[in-house]
Amino acid sequence: MTASHHTAAEIARLSAALDRPAADLEFLAALPPSALRAFRERISDQVSAREARRMQKTAAAAKLVPPTLAAKITEAAFGPVLAAAIAGSVDPARAVAIASALSPTFLADVAVTLDPRRAAEVIAEIPDRMAADVARELLSRRDYLTMGRLATSVPDEVLRVALPHAADIDLLHVGYHLEDPSAADRLLSLITDRLPGLIHATNAEDHWPEAIALLDTLGPTQRSHLADEVAAQDVEILDGLLDAVTALDAWDTLLPVAAGMKAAGLRRLAARPLMQDPAVLTKIADLALTHDLWRDLLPLAEHLTPAQLHTVAARISTEPDDVLTTLVEQARDHWETLFPVALALDPEARHRFAALPAVHRPDTLTTAVTAAATHNLWPEALPLLDILPESTHPLLATAISDLSDATFLAAVQAAPAAGCSTTMVKIALRQDASSRSRSFALLEKADNLDALVETFTPTDSAVWDDLNTIRTELPLRLRELLAVQAKRCGHNAFAEDLPDVP
Repeated sequence: MTASHHTAAEIARLSAALDRPAADLEFLAALPPSALRAFRERISDQVSAREARRMQKTAAAAKLVPPTLAAKITEAAFGPVLAAAIAGSVDPARAVAIASALSPTFLADVAVTLDPRRAAEVIAEIPDRMAADVARELLSRRDYLTMGRLATSVPDEVLRVALPHAADIDLLHVGYHLEDPSAADRLLSLITDRLPGLIHATNAEDHWPEAIALLDTLGPTQRSHLADEVAAQDVEILDGLLDAVTALDAWDTLLPVAAGMKAAGLRRLAARPLMQDPAVLTKIADLALTHDLWRDLLPLAEHLTPAQLHTVAARISTEPDDVLTTLVEQARDHWETLFPVALALDPEARHRFAALPAVHRPDTLTTAVTAAATHNLWPEALPLLDILPESTHPLLATAISDLSDATFLAAVQAAPAAGCSTTMVKIALRQDASSRSRSFALLEKADNLDALVETFTPTDSAVWDDLNTIRTELPLRLRELLAVQAKRCGHNAFAEDLPDVP
């Protein structure tokens, strides 16, 4: 979408430069915008080179008469096109003096064909009043193409004087027609206080396509700031944006924007009716997977409901293991957003996910445990922990050894509901003696120790044997509860041996 917008804008500028209808140049639409711009600038350069001697003579003649007389000659004899051509050849102070005697209408005509590259020094000297008058005239004509070209080149001081004369919707059109899209951040930084008005005008006049194209030209900071402003407005405005994004198939623009939004904005975005549509969510997930936007989807996924996550996860589960591996590697440092998606996978896909070698890497497991601890995501993390192969237990044992007492107890509290009490104990058994002793001492203090032990139901007798081997390390209450549980599970010999510590 953005590429076609820039191409159309460049054809319009080329049309103005050649004084030909834009329709005559449609055959150029297949060329990239950068090629069209280079072609237009080359035309300007060649015309200037061809007319250089004449322009120098004309500029020299302008020095011989008073500025007011030079202005009358310029307006009556030269015309705006020639005036624009020689502007860069005249001493800046002299050019400004002459321009001060020209009408705003004529100056606006000059601006249409003015090459800012050749008149930069003159533009920098333009008085505030003149800049405001020319801007007002161009805006009254709705000549956003010229405004967008000048807004790219003029100093901030000139823009600060000119932009207050623009209506809210004018600001959108100027941004949309910026000659250099990289100037969009600068423009937006100058109109921050007017963003709510711009957003309301965009929605009221249904100019979301232009706004979405402008979003795509902004850098991450300004882009997310604008998106947060949209999300903070009435829900009708947010719905208007989402409807336009869907109609234009512009989710490849909105996903990177959403990735940088604040949590409040993401929650409002995720709660909108359109975002409950399985077809829309599947489309978003498909786009994230096929356009390398997976990391941009994850921040939004963190705020989706279980039903929404199920739809997204269903699409992800159709991917082969090599794609799932890539997703894990890309999101390895963002487990706080990956956990909800992984937990929403159906059981078969979740086991496939847990079986990926990329998940078993020490750095992956460590960052996963750290994310669960930092963001208190044990309810989301522990069900995945329970289906990891036992070969990962030594690595996990090291990772949980580094947890604080409070964080370890938070994991213990979440274990029974997650159905992974057995796995938690098995991992603790893989710790070194000192860490293991600390873990069992903390288990003894857990408020839900009874529930934890009651959900400890290993089917492998080797686990009971391992507990029996280190039974002297177990605190008394924990040992007694495990003895009762061993009897419930049919391990009577262990139940008899466990309390009897020499």
